[in-house]
Amino acid sequence: MNGPETVQLFPFAEVAGDTYRFGYRAIGVREYVSAVEMPAQLVEQAVRTRASSTVEISPDGMVIAHVLWSHASDTMPDSSTDLEALDVLVRRAVTFENLRMEEATVSDLNRLLQRLERSISLVKDAISQMSSEPITPV
Repeated sequence: MNGPETVQLFPFAEVAGDTYRFGYRAIGVREYVSAVEMPAQLVEQAVRTRASSTVEISPDGMVIAHVLWSHASDTMPDSSTDLEALDVLVRRAVTFENLRMEEATVSDLNRLLQRLERSISLVKDAISQMSSEPITPV
């Protein structure tokens, strides 16, 4: 077996209906590796008030949202940081009620599964680079 494959990512931002989508794509691939959708109204207000927002995933799987509000020359971090475990977000996304309201298709769920499997592969690669111990399946 050859060494781990390196995937080069690049950031993107796009309009998706009444939301903005921000995330990362693998170079040469149309599908995104990760993305966050935010209501257009929230993003536009943030731009008008010189605020910025970021979403990150910590190494232990917590999804963290930050909003920084800029006031004149001072930048004051907003104390409201949302923390949610990645598996909790996935669980919420695939509930019957959410899937019905979002009019999700089997194709949508297959894309989600592909992205999660790609994510698992990236985490396994990181573990193998950090340790010579075998990866324990969950």
